[in-house]
Amino acid sequence: MRGHFRILQRTISACVLMLLAIQASAQSSWAEMELHLVLAFDVSASVNDDEFHLQRRGTAQAIRSELVSRAIADAPGGVAVAIIQWSSVTRQALGLDWVELHSIEDAKNYADDIDAMPRRIPGGGTMIHSGLSYASRLLEAAPRTARRQVIDIAGNGRGDDPDRLQAMRDKLLKEGIVINGLAIEELKNDLTSYFYRNVIGGTGAFVVTASGFEDFSEAMQIKLHREIEGASYATLTE
Repeated sequence: MRGHFRILQRTISACVLMLLAIQASAQSSWAEMELHLVLAFDVSASVNDDEFHLQRRGTAQAIRSELVSRAIADAPGGVAVAIIQWSSVTRQALGLDWVELHSIEDAKNYADDIDAMPRRIPGGGTMIHSGLSYASRLLEAAPRTARRQVIDIAGNGRGDDPDRLQAMRDKLLKEGIVINGLAIEELKNDLTSYFYRNVIGGTGAFVVTASGFEDFSEAMQIKLHREIEGASYATLTE
C-alpha cells in the first residue's frame, strides 16, 4: 500500500513540476517582445515644414489605422516603438522615446503623441549613416528583449555619405539589426533602387515606395503592417 502511495506522490510531483515548467516557459515567451522598431524621419534641408508635417501626420494615421493597430494588438509580447529625426552628422534628435504598444487603444494614444511631435532639427545634409548610428544606439536602450530589431529609414534623397553609409550598414547587419526603407520619390531620382542597393539589409528587408509626401500615409501603413507581421516584401507604386 505504501509503495502505491509513493508512486502516486511521485506522479503528482512530476505533474506539478511539468505544469510549473510550462507556466515559466509561457511567461518567458510573453516577456519577450515581438519587435523593437525605430522610425527614422528625414528632416534634412530638402524636407520643408509642410513635408515634415505630412511625414508626421502620415505616420500617426498609419498607426491609428485598423490594419496596423490590429497587428499591434495581435503581436505576441507587444511592440516597442521610438522615433528619431536625422539629417547631418551632428544633427540627430529623439522625436519620441520608447513606448510599449500592446493594444488598439495604445496605438491610438501613440498616434496622438506623434501628431503633437515637433520638428527638432531645422535642416542639414543627408547623412543616412548618422541616422542609422543614432537609431542603433537607441536600440541598445529598448525595453525588455525582442525577437526582431528593425530600423526604418524614411527619406526623399540619396545620402551624401556613401562610404560611411556602407560601413554603418555592414556593422548593423552583423549585429542582426534589419534595416528597411521608405523611399519618397518626389524628386524622380529612382530612390527606391538606391535604397535597395545601398541602404536596406538583413533578413526580410524591404523598401516601400511613395510617389511623394502626399502618399506617405499609405506607404507607412503598408510598411508598418508588414514589419509587425514579419512579412518580407512590400511596395507601393505611383
